Amino acid sequence: MATTFTLMLLTGCQAVGFYQQAILGQTNLLRNRESTEVLLASVEADPALKHRIELVNEFLAFADDHGLPSAGAYRSYVETGQQFVIWNVFATMPFELSLKTSCFPIAGCVTYRGYFKKSDANRFARTMAGRGYDVYVGGVAAYSTLGWFDDPLLDTFLFRPEEQLAALLFHELSHQLVYVKNDTRFNESVATTVEQYFLKNWLQQKGELNRFNRYLESQDRRKMVLVLINNTRLQLKELYSSDKPRDQMLTEKQQIFAQLVERYEQTIATWTDGQEFQGWMSGPLNNAKLETVADYNQWVPGLSQLLKGHGFVEFKLALKRLGALSLEDRETALGNL
Repeated sequence: MATTFTLMLLTGCQAVGFYQQAILGQTNLLRNRESTEVLLASVEADPALKHRIELVNEFLAFADDHGLPSAGAYRSYVETGQQFVIWNVFATMPFELSLKTSCFPIAGCVTYRGYFKKSDANRFARTMAGRGYDVYVGGVAAYSTLGWFDDPLLDTFLFRPEEQLAALLFHELSHQLVYVKNDTRFNESVATTVEQYFLKNWLQQKGELNRFNRYLESQDRRKMVLVLINNTRLQLKELYSSDKPRDQMLTEKQQIFAQLVERYEQTIATWTDGQEFQGWMSGPLNNAKLETVADYNQWVPGLSQLLKGHGFVEFKLALKRLGALSLEDRETALGNL
C-alpha cells in the first residue's frame, strides 16, 4: 500500500486535522527507529528479532541484485506494539463501484484515507456512512513513503511467515519503480505483479520448490475467489446501470452479495487446504470492500504476461511508458494486455 506524508499547508478544519495526524504518526515512526545494524551487533537484542533482520537483509540483497533497488529502505526497526500501522478508509456511493478519491499534494489522488489511529479511521468512516456511502475500514501492516523517507521494518509485519514477509517487502519496494498520480489501481497492480515475480524467483533460487508449489496452490485458490468477486462486480455494475427503483436495487444488491458468500462457501468446500479470503468474506460486504480487491488485482494478469514475455528490465521501461499515458489510454493499453 503506497502512502505519502509530507508537510503541507491547507485550509479547512477537517483537512488540517487529517494532515496533523498523518504528520505526527509518520514523525513518531521516524523518531523511534533503531538501526538494524546496531541491533544485529547488540548482545541484548532478541535473537528472534536478529534472525528476522538477517532474513530481511537477504531479501533486500536479492532485490538489489535483480533490479529492484531497496534504496536505503528497511535498514531500521520500530516496535509499534500494534496489529496494524495504519487503518485505511474506503468509500463508495451505494449504487456505484468507483471508490471515492482523496487528493493530496505530491501523492495525487488515491482511493482511500489513511489514519494512524483506528479511532480516527472509525470516526471518519462513521461520517462517510452518515452521508450515505458504503464504507470499509481495513488495517494496513506496511506502506511505502515512495522514497521520501527510509521506510523502517515494523513489528506489524516482520514476524509473519517467511514467504509472506518476502512478498510484502518486494511489493512495497516496487512502489519506487513507478508511481502514477491518481491511479491507485495501476500502482497496486504493478506492485502485486512484481511481488509475485520476485517471490517466485527467490524461492526458485533457494531450491525450495515445495514452498513455491504451496505458494502457487495458494495463488490458484485466490484466483478462484477473484473470479467470484469479479463476477459479482459485473452483476452489480449491470444492476447499478439499470432503471430499477432504488428499493428494488437495494434488495437485489443484498441478494448479489449473499450469492457471493454462498458461492465462496461452495468453492472452499472443494479445497483440501487453505483459507484464502476467509477473513475477508466473514465480515459485512459492500461496494467499498469489493473494490479494494479490484484495486490490487485488476491489471495483474496482463502485467504478468508483459513481465513474463519481456523480462524485468524491459518490463520496467514499459511501466514508464504506461505511466506517461493518460488514464484512459493507460487503461486501454492494460486491457489489451
